[in-house]
Amino acid sequence: MAVKKAKTQARPQNRINKQKEMEQRKIKRRRKKIVVTLFIAIVVGISAYFSMSPTFKIQTVTVNGNAQLSREKIMEIAGIKIGDNIFSKIGIVLKVKLKQNGAIEEAKVNKIYPNRIDIEITERSKRFQIQTESGKYIGIDEQGYVLEIASEKADLPVIIGMNIKEEDVDKTKRLEDKDLDKMENILQIYSECKKINIDDKITQIQVEDEYILKLENEGITIDLGNASNLKDRMYYVSAILKQEAENKGTINANGNLNEGFLPYFSAE
Repeated sequence: MAVKKAKTQARPQNRINKQKEMEQRKIKRRRKKIVVTLFIAIVVGISAYFSMSPTFKIQTVTVNGNAQLSREKIMEIAGIKIGDNIFSKIGIVLKVKLKQNGAIEEAKVNKIYPNRIDIEITERSKRFQIQTESGKYIGIDEQGYVLEIASEKADLPVIIGMNIKEEDVDKTKRLEDKDLDKMENILQIYSECKKINIDDKITQIQVEDEYILKLENEGITIDLGNASNLKDRMYYVSAILKQEAENKGTINANGNLNEGFLPYFSAE
């Protein structure tokens, strides 16, 4: 009987303990909610302060390494404006935007808090100009990256016969594959021309049907055909240039050397 009575008395006590535990859990949950709410409110408040405070509005943008692109153009490419909030500009995003421009080979972006951004870029070097059907000139580097379009010819070799169109310049970062194949041949031609010291005399390169070089200041035209067997073709070109040093005209090296064709000179 004593044991039953003790068990009967213990049951109400257990219920009381459980109720207390439940109350404590509720209190902990309320405290946790309050803490989380306060934390969120603090974060929102801090974010609002950083995003709205004039202290963090961009006041200075410095650009180094630019020669072809102006500071204003670089800011436009990166999407930066004076007065923008510095926290809204993510460094890696700015870098990606800058490198999407064909004229920019490398870019570094440094945010200096509270209100300054420093940009350092490496521009691609303009090596050739492609003449368009309308007579304008598209500047490109040796890798075929499109840098600009201009109305006037620069002191650079002019390529005639590429597929790129004037209207494609703004949406094209690099030449398409067919034109890149032609660029590869042009670079190989230049490599062979350098060996006989005429690379810096080339003023024009025609690439439509055959590869034709113009050395306008020398009064010499060199027809290399499809640019195959370049080493052998340039051997004959070098010999003819020495033989016809006092004459102006065309060196015809456009035949099939493997079938017995011998390059020859046609005087004007």
